[in-house]
Amino acid sequence: MKIVFILKGDPFSWKAHEALRVATAMGISNETYFICIRDGVYTLTKWEPEKLGIASFEKFWETVEFINLTLVAEEESLHERGITKSNLAVENVKIINSEEVKKLIQEADHVFVW
Repeated sequence: MKIVFILKGDPFSWKAHEALRVATAMGISNETYFICIRDGVYTLTKWEPEKLGIASFEKFWETVEFINLTLVAEEESLHERGITKSNLAVENVKIINSEEVKKLIQEADHVFVW
């Protein structure tokens, strides 16, 4: 089964953690994509959530290597926010344009938007 999670909001709320938690669980036995668009791309950067009293995303990034979860960032969202690949906290982020995002969504069996 192909499942797509779309995170479009900032990483400062519970939504980013909950979306990653659920996507991680789904990635154990499904082809899963975690797509960050709009302000969601900040989740993938080297910011320090602990300084704001928010739990770190480090455990999620470590887990991604062992499950079928592909981290994706929309190219246009990165560009609009001045984020480059060197600003990303995770090396294995797939950067795709909005047309490719649309294609992933169309091919998905299930889509969850956060």
